[in-house]
Amino acid sequence: MAILLFALSGLISGFAVGAFLRPKIGPKTTAHTGSGAAPVAQNTKTTVTTTTSENVNLAEPVIKQGKDFSFFQVANGSTSYTFSTLIIDKSQNPIQVSDVTCKLWLTKDGDVNSILRAGHYAIPKSFDRIQQPFPDEVVGAINFISPSQQIQSCAPNGKTTWSYTISPSVDPGTYYLVVLADWKGKSFNWSWVSITVNKAH
Repeated sequence: MAILLFALSGLISGFAVGAFLRPKIGPKTTAHTGSGAAPVAQNTKTTVTTTTSENVNLAEPVIKQGKDFSFFQVANGSTSYTFSTLIIDKSQNPIQVSDVTCKLWLTKDGDVNSILRAGHYAIPKSFDRIQQPFPDEVVGAINFISPSQQIQSCAPNGKTTWSYTISPSVDPGTYYLVVLADWKGKSFNWSWVSITVNKAH
């Protein structure tokens, strides 16, 4: 009996010492390798507004018979006349930009197309050529009344208008008033109307 008690007490003391000296186990850790996902830096997007050049595709200027010009005009240097045209794009809408150039001139040559198409549209493609008298233009025939000028900016979203008189030096006969609309030599179009010029009495 004494031996049994001694053995039992040894066993209990052995458990107590083992529990007291047991090594501590730390929390579980995970090692990161290169195959894991790297932290993503936060990036704030900024919206940048870029200005793109507007592409103007011009259609034939609109000139209304009986409204935008006088069919009969007198070469007396004093009677003032008005010529108006609506500059439109290929969608038939009035232009919205102010960098389209308009030129009005008088000619006796009814074949305006051949003048402006010559040399693969050499005249309307060059602003310098537009500034010069055109072939068969009756130079000095039209005296523009300020603020009108022969070459001026086409009016955006409305009619471009010139005020002028016909010089007494112009012989009576049939003439053509031609308007050219030109956007930087990249897009251009034109229209013309016939008028009758009478001598002053």
